Amino acid sequence: MNTEENANAEENTDANAGAEGETYTVAVDTNYVPFGFLDIETNEMVGFDIDLIHAVADKAGFELEVEVVEFDGILAGMETGRYDIGIAGMTITEERAENFDFSDPYYDAGLIIAVSADEEEIQSEDDLGGATVATRASTTSEDYLLENTDAEVKTFPDIVNAYQDLVAGRVDAVVYDVPNVAYYIETEALGEMKTVGGTLTGEQYGIAFPQDSELREPVNEALAELMEDGTYDDIYEEWFGELPPE
Repeated sequence: MNTEENANAEENTDANAGAEGETYTVAVDTNYVPFGFLDIETNEMVGFDIDLIHAVADKAGFELEVEVVEFDGILAGMETGRYDIGIAGMTITEERAENFDFSDPYYDAGLIIAVSADEEEIQSEDDLGGATVATRASTTSEDYLLENTDAEVKTFPDIVNAYQDLVAGRVDAVVYDVPNVAYYIETEALGEMKTVGGTLTGEQYGIAFPQDSELREPVNEALAELMEDGTYDDIYEEWFGELPPE
């Protein structure tokens, strides 16, 4: 091993030293299908995020204690030191990055408009002015609606309530993350919802940590290894029915 390789090996050892063999508390979302949700048959949390964070922990050599939290409580809990890790389909934003550390991105997402199946007037973002649009509270979709549209924004702690209001005719549209909207339309909406327009934003999900966390580097290394050895592809295909885009 040459001098440069030896230095890199020492850096990697130091990076993992604080994580390996330790137990860390990870906060996961209560119900963000298919990323994290309760399997009512097993009474266990399942989903893409759940499988991924366990694979990361196995690769990095640390243990996890999972806590199920409402989305807006995850960052608050990390600020107070209650949680060491947060994974919940969380978009990396400049505002969040001012107060928290993030892993390298692990999922490319974006926002999309959902309407009832028989809706004809709302075809794009331009048609949302004056409409009542539902979304999940404390998310980038709420921020987007407030900053970019004249819609009357109605928020819910659980996005499923927004979809239910749409199907019941209590709101005109829902704006939320593409994978969750698509999954709900395919598995729950029973032909009563559809999407219109294209993806409104380009977003990337990251694993969150308190600032200056010792975990960021070993988690990034584990993510890179999982993507290289095919484990990430297997998890992705299991939950989305296809391999990730190149």
